[in-house]
Amino acid sequence: MKVAFFRGAALHPLPPGKSKQQDVRYLDIYEDRPFDEAQFSDWVKQASLLQGENM
Repeated sequence: MKVAFFRGAALHPLPPGKSKQQDVRYLDIYEDRPFDEAQFSDWVKQASLLQGENM
């Protein structure tokens, strides 16, 4: 599964997956590979505090 953080460049540490868009970062989650739940949870908490896009 690929998780997109639309303002991922503002997260610390940066999620590992790069994007063509400067601010976007990705995290690939695989069923058969270790998954750092604590780090993922921290990124989600950080992302929830970022200002969103005005539409």
